[in-house]
Amino acid sequence: MTTPPPAGEPTLAPVYATKTTTRLYGTNPFEEAVSVTQHIWPSVVPLNDPTENNNDPDRPWGVTLVTPDDPLTAITATPLIHFPDDAPILYVTSSGIPEITLNELKRLGDTGISRDNNVDAFLVGAAANSGVENQLKAIGLKYQTVTGSDIPTLADNVDKLYGSIENPDTGVPTMPGYNVAIGSLDGKDWQYVLPATHWVAHMPTGLLWVHENSVPQATIDALKRRGGMGNIYLFGGPNQISSSVAGQLAQYGRVVRITNDDPVAFNAPPVDSPEATAIAFAKYYDPMGMFGWKITGPGHGFSLVNVNDWQAAVASAPLSHLGFHAPLILTSSATTLPSDLEGYFSSVSPFFLDSPADGPYNMTYVIGSWDQISWPEQARVDYVSEMHNRRVVGSNTGSTYADSQPGA
Repeated sequence: MTTPPPAGEPTLAPVYATKTTTRLYGTNPFEEAVSVTQHIWPSVVPLNDPTENNNDPDRPWGVTLVTPDDPLTAITATPLIHFPDDAPILYVTSSGIPEITLNELKRLGDTGISRDNNVDAFLVGAAANSGVENQLKAIGLKYQTVTGSDIPTLADNVDKLYGSIENPDTGVPTMPGYNVAIGSLDGKDWQYVLPATHWVAHMPTGLLWVHENSVPQATIDALKRRGGMGNIYLFGGPNQISSSVAGQLAQYGRVVRITNDDPVAFNAPPVDSPEATAIAFAKYYDPMGMFGWKITGPGHGFSLVNVNDWQAAVASAPLSHLGFHAPLILTSSATTLPSDLEGYFSSVSPFFLDSPADGPYNMTYVIGSWDQISWPEQARVDYVSEMHNRRVVGSNTGSTYADSQPGA
């Protein structure tokens, strides 16, 4: 059976859902990004409707365009997603806008970002090319380019741009403090900071870069703008960002490391990984910076992405911006649900004592094709996430909604 698109919406993609999972399908980065924006923004209220300019659940205020061949640039661009930009990620090429993305730009019909001179599109890194610019002009979209001589400089420029829009008084993103996520540029250590892409789409936060053993000047410049009041969160262990770098960063604010290590629980540090970091960050909460999801009970959304599909991780960040505000969970397997993920999903699954109609319920977005995450793996997430009767013998997993409330 083939699901037809709604009348008048021929470009809408099909969705594959179970009781507690929804797959946003795509066989390539362009399709994955469009599946996300189509899920979040229906764009059905006329653009000239007097209520539409502030109706962010219906259509976005702008878009952020990046290329799918450069993870560092795409990750760096994600702070632009959050309000007051409301600018989801879409993918273009180094020479133009592919048809699927162009059709989606037309369907979305963004309102323009009022606090940034009604700009419609941020062109970040290699997306700032004449082919893309000419196609945007042809459909009447106003754009702004964001580039840099290297990734740390690009991150500094993104931070300055977003800060000037979100907090023009000081030019530094703030809510409630001067929070900054730090990733490592070395090798594939940028995978450790992928979970932060969803947080910066959820709350105004800087995203900057270091090397394992050194801090680029552009990163220092961005931290200095925070006047020593930054909450600086390092994504990865000492093998990604060394203790000496952590000490250097402490000159510019309070430094906290986001890993799966717990010196009370573990006599020796456990093996760290991007997947373990994602789970640790989903549970984490720092009251000093109001930073972290603190999801240790049910009633929440999640985005499940294959760790090797960074394009899907970046493109799905708007799922943390609106809707279920879903943190990123990474799987290392395309075929089966890893035991640590099953354990986490089980621990936050809801149970009932009286009626399953009382809720709450969980929802996991599964991003990508069957080759990225198989149908059996999606079905297993559904199985362990379903509401269950705590009175049944052997039903000893799950928790209550209050378990994940800040301050609980």
